[in-house]
Amino acid sequence: MGDYLIRFAATLDPNGDGATHWPLYTKESPKLLAFSDDEPNLSVMLDTYREEQMAYLTKLGLADPI
Repeated sequence: MGDYLIRFAATLDPNGDGATHWPLYTKESPKLLAFSDDEPNLSVMLDTYREEQMAYLTKLGLADPI
């Protein structure tokens, strides 16, 4: 994790040095790099496991903005 942070701070891109590619997160492709204690330690996954909860919070925020 430290190497990703250092590369991002230096170049605004966490990728490089043969590390697992950390994809760009976009609305069209909500991919994230998952860190795990299991093997393999790093994997890319879709950030859709909490889609229903995020939709509810968005709806709530739009209905009653601060």
